Amino acid sequence: MVDPAQLTLDIVATVVTLLVPGLAWALLFGLAWWRPRFAESLGLGAREFWLLLPGALAASFAVVPLAPVSHDVVGLSFSGAVFPLLVATLSVGRFAPPLRRSAGVLFLGLAIEGTISLLLILPQGSAWIGPFGRTIGLAPSAAAELLVVVVALGVAVLLAALLAPLRQPASRRLVFLYLLSSAVLVLTFAGSSAIAGVGIVETFPYFLLPPFGAGLLAGLLATWVFPREEGFALPAAFFAGGWGTTLGADLLRQPGLYGAGPSGIYVIGGAGVVDLVYLSGFLALGGAFLVHLLFGRGWEPLGEPLPEEPASPARRLRHAFDLGVSGDITGSLRGSAEAARLAAEQARRLRGARPAPSPARPWDGLPVAGWVVSDQENLESVARAGSSDPTEGLRGWLTARWLVAVAGRLGRPRYATWLERATAFAVDIALVAGASGAVLAAIALASPGTLDTLLLGLGFNTALYGCITAAFLYFVLAELFGGGTLGKRLGHLEVRDRSYGPPSGLASLVRNVSLLPTITFVCLGTALSVGILVKGNEGLPLTGVSVLVGILTVGAIAVFVVAGILLFGAIGLLSIQLTYEHQRVGDLWAGTWVVRSLSPSEPPQAAPATPPAHPPQAPSS
Repeated sequence: MVDPAQLTLDIVATVVTLLVPGLAWALLFGLAWWRPRFAESLGLGAREFWLLLPGALAASFAVVPLAPVSHDVVGLSFSGAVFPLLVATLSVGRFAPPLRRSAGVLFLGLAIEGTISLLLILPQGSAWIGPFGRTIGLAPSAAAELLVVVVALGVAVLLAALLAPLRQPASRRLVFLYLLSSAVLVLTFAGSSAIAGVGIVETFPYFLLPPFGAGLLAGLLATWVFPREEGFALPAAFFAGGWGTTLGADLLRQPGLYGAGPSGIYVIGGAGVVDLVYLSGFLALGGAFLVHLLFGRGWEPLGEPLPEEPASPARRLRHAFDLGVSGDITGSLRGSAEAARLAAEQARRLRGARPAPSPARPWDGLPVAGWVVSDQENLESVARAGSSDPTEGLRGWLTARWLVAVAGRLGRPRYATWLERATAFAVDIALVAGASGAVLAAIALASPGTLDTLLLGLGFNTALYGCITAAFLYFVLAELFGGGTLGKRLGHLEVRDRSYGPPSGLASLVRNVSLLPTITFVCLGTALSVGILVKGNEGLPLTGVSVLVGILTVGAIAVFVVAGILLFGAIGLLSIQLTYEHQRVGDLWAGTWVVRSLSPSEPPQAAPATPPAHPPQAPSS
């Protein structure tokens, strides 16, 4: 007989579990787009949003195999663990700089606490935990869990006491963050359990309480912990929720699953965007945000001043248009003049030209007609004088739009074309498929059994996940340390940020996360092809089938994979063709370009911009 109360609770639990990611994404989106400078100062800006939302969804099959344990393998999910924990860790450098020192002290304390707790709960500790449990009237397992809670709290308080006397400005913040993370660790451990064949679970609504409560506590104590910078309670809560849950659930509970059933891959954060690790960070962020909103603590940027990235001329031009529509004609004129100036400066960077001798004359030295220089001067003059005439504002905006187009023509020869980028990507994908095929073929040849045994085998699947991860990291690390992948280097292309410097680690990660669906598609197709070629005529699946049929099957898989690549690639190529700076989706997220390599001795030459037959009328001064 169905229990109505239990059924209702199950339905509510499912709805809440599915609703929390959407609410979390809406919160992060609101911060990143409505309060962009405030969000960036917390380490939760637009790039982090792209990484934690579409990036996490795209990385569903990206798993880092860490180590074999018993007859199982432990892995780490990019979507459910790596991305949220990385964002949380990087945010420490904003509210407790410098990052390297603060993170080192923080993780040392958490490592000591986690290691001692883990040793208590491992089976080898039962020899002395058993007598201890009988003394206090508890079973060995319950006694071990009680000891974990007591010892974890004791170690947390002891290490916090050792940190507290330090004179560094960040010491109080680190002590608070350490204690908050430890509280989440203990509460998550106490409320979670490991079920063989299922994983680590927490009952509803308990799993909401530790992270959300930690966020509320961080917000309420922010005035004491972060005086005059209370907004830092948001990233602190995000850190404590994510890392505390990782240690309390995955680190301390997962060992109970190893060897308990059929061999498998136990993945930390394996449930992706509905995993405890992923959700807990956002729940804690939501609690701190609620307190921040109720107390009206403001949205001014916090911490050390953020470096100013060169703005996009096209985006600045759109902003100028919006100002004009809203009635701010003077603001629109100034924005239009700035957009034209930024476009000229960008053209100089792309052409390898020296900086302009004067900010007021950004076109000097560029191969443009005289009317371009005159229009910029007139636009600057009108912007300085200001105006309330909408017609004047529209003329100024139209002039700026034309100047931006002229600058775009000057810089266009430097941008990589869609054909060059597609060719470079084809080389890289061939490299990925070849390397993955070689590894998977070696495993398939060494594995006994039939095709179905191979495809379900632990070693083959572990290698498949590893290939997807290795291919993704190849793109990220090659662009971070070498400016481009092998395909790009062969095509004399390179990845650059808006200031024409190498992309940061976060930018490289965000830029390439959009490639993960294609990479996953290629690696899965390669795995199936290798399996059929090696095992196709052995055993049950294809017994008696000729080699020719096996080859035709592989050909069909190859056609399917190529079709998938073309489908995903068409989106990128369309973006390259339609955007002002020839950026694909990943470039738009990360703020990067792909350009032709510039030789210092032979800068690229572009044809001088020719004036239109009827140039737009410049604004009167």
